[in-house]
Amino acid sequence: MKQFKMNVLDWIVLALVIVGAVNWGLVGIGYFVDSAANWNLVNIALGSIPELEFLVYAIVGLAGIYGIYFATRISGVRVDDIDEMTDEMTERVSPK
Repeated sequence: MKQFKMNVLDWIVLALVIVGAVNWGLVGIGYFVDSAANWNLVNIALGSIPELEFLVYAIVGLAGIYGIYFATRISGVRVDDIDEMTDEMTERVSPK
């Protein structure tokens, strides 16, 4: 049985990719609500320090690139392996 374990870097990258996706979603929704609105949370939080704002964008971009590698690691876990893990967890939890 294969088991996929995430390390600290995986969790950090996952969080950054989610935050980046939510931020871009807000930018897109904000445009349709009011094209003059600024719903870019990174810009709102760090707009007075453009260098820091663009550093955050670069870090999120690097996280996205690492996310490609991360996805290839996840894809190494086959569906039947996941089913076996689920069956084992169910056996541990349910009384016999």
